[in-house]
Amino acid sequence: MTTIQWRKWQRLFLLLLGVLGLILGGVLLRLSQPRFTGSIAQPGETPVPVQPLPAAERIALIISVASTVISALGFVSTTALAWRKEARESRNAVLEAERRQLELEKMRQELQPKPETRPESESSQQ
Repeated sequence: MTTIQWRKWQRLFLLLLGVLGLILGGVLLRLSQPRFTGSIAQPGETPVPVQPLPAAERIALIISVASTVISALGFVSTTALAWRKEARESRNAVLEAERRQLELEKMRQELQPKPETRPESESSQQ
């Protein structure tokens, strides 16, 4: 999987976690407020409020929301660290390629036959 495809999946999962967090938060808020229903009351009577969620269910919803938020934060931090690592590795790969290129050039220069240099006195006598 290429880096671009991986980042698309990361963004999709982050979006999904955000949406789930919002849904759980909305459910928590909606269910923790007292509601009124007209189905119990007869005409002319006052509606009876429906009791809010019991404490155990509210705690379960709070834990669900908290775990979703913590998972999203962990995902974001892990993704940021992975991107930094990829950038660092790509910089190191470029530097390593340049170093190898310089070594190759140096080896070529060492292996090339050197032109013979004659002393001037010898060349002027001929």
